Amino acid sequence: MTDKTIMIVDDMESNRLLLKMILEENFTIIECDSGPKCIEMVENDAPDMILLDVNMPEMTGYEVCTELRKHAETTTLPIIFVSGMDNVEERLAGFEAGGNEYITKPIDPELLLEKIDYNFTHLGEVKEAKDNANNAMQVAMEAMTSSSELGQIIEFVKSSQDVTTLEGIGEKFCEIAQGFGLTASAVIYGPPKHYINCTADSMEARVLTKFQNSKDSIVSIGVRTMVRSNSMALLINDMPVDDDSRYGRLKDHLMVLSSICDGRLLTIKANLSLTDQRVGVLGRVIKMTEAQVKKLTHKLAEHDHTTRSVMLDMITELEAKLFTLGLDEDQEEQLMSLAYSASEKLDKLKGGVEELEGELGAVLEGLYEVLNKSK
Repeated sequence: MTDKTIMIVDDMESNRLLLKMILEENFTIIECDSGPKCIEMVENDAPDMILLDVNMPEMTGYEVCTELRKHAETTTLPIIFVSGMDNVEERLAGFEAGGNEYITKPIDPELLLEKIDYNFTHLGEVKEAKDNANNAMQVAMEAMTSSSELGQIIEFVKSSQDVTTLEGIGEKFCEIAQGFGLTASAVIYGPPKHYINCTADSMEARVLTKFQNSKDSIVSIGVRTMVRSNSMALLINDMPVDDDSRYGRLKDHLMVLSSICDGRLLTIKANLSLTDQRVGVLGRVIKMTEAQVKKLTHKLAEHDHTTRSVMLDMITELEAKLFTLGLDEDQEEQLMSLAYSASEKLDKLKGGVEELEGELGAVLEGLYEVLNKSK
């Protein structure tokens, strides 16, 4: 048996009894039958973990969790929701309220013990890391960290100017958050929406999408903080709530970065819109040029065919008439030579028409190349 204490909060005695039977061999168990009583008991003597029912009279489990997360001493207290409702909306509500886990009834003892063990282990690792971070040089380290963070922000401003895509800005935002030692996910508002470090069907994405319509630009629930601008939203899952100085500093940084990103995103969207307009205009020019080239080519071909036909008919008729004119052989040859010379000149004109068609085709190819570069 460990020295850990777990509080079971459920208005149904049978449910508390079942959980107690599963856990009492390994943990000290405290029972509570309502939300208000839970908050009162935790204020007096906080347990190491709470198993919290969702549907209760007076206060729901979500309301209890939200209230507990408002107080510094319970912001990191592991809270596992136990509910008979298993749907995305309920899980999302638990996530937003600040819960660590969400398990459904009927209870799987192995899964429950696994979740409890994981959260205790994770909490111990976090506590150990925090204890190791505290030393006699804390003040000096804070000053150095603050200077480093400001340097990262300045570098972010510089490097973001070279980013030309919406996703790129979101990735930059998450990168600098990681540089601050934070785990971040983001969504760039569309259409279409762009998700960074999460997928469209993930719990993080659902939280960010829901936060899009919030009136607040920043919301904190326990270790989670959401920052919103006109063009994007960011979710931080591990804010240092136990370090007031760093916590406040990072919130300020995130707000500044959000504003910077918003301005850059608006610029990129404007550039993309101008590019789309240019591509549209160029596409219409190409379409009009293609029609004119086709029309001109057809007319030239038609004119060439008519001219050659007339010339051939003239030569044929000339040959037939020569016999009736009573000319000598030299005179006949001279007249036919003139006729054939005219025919050769027409053939040369045909070559000029083909050259013109080639030049018009080259113009179209140049327009196609410009269009592809503009996209």
